[in-house]
Amino acid sequence: MVVFNIDKARIYEQLKILEKTLHSPFPYDDTDKIQNDFNKKLSEENCLTGDLNSYWMNIDGSLSYILRGRSIPEGQIDWLHSSFFDIFHQYRFLEEKMADYPTFYEEYTHFEKVRNLLLDYLSYN
Repeated sequence: MVVFNIDKARIYEQLKILEKTLHSPFPYDDTDKIQNDFNKKLSEENCLTGDLNSYWMNIDGSLSYILRGRSIPEGQIDWLHSSFFDIFHQYRFLEEKMADYPTFYEEYTHFEKVRNLLLDYLSYN
């Protein structure tokens, strides 16, 4: 007999609904503007677009594993436990400025919501 927690089932349903929010166009205009606005705080090695893409694809990929009934690889789970700013410290200054970039902020919010729900879902395992 398989026991499926009702809260876990609700989280799963929320994740299915939120999956669509992750497939919006990448906010290139805002990330380019951020790179330009804060070019003195960022080195040439910093690539906000690339770092965000890596971070967000981990969340999207982890969601894909869950929705297909597969286990998420441990390394991906480790990243889910950290916010973008925990992993990429060089962008911490942006935490308080995100609202100035509405498209970026909206996308960031969607991914963070999914990341937190994934962690809640995984806590039931």
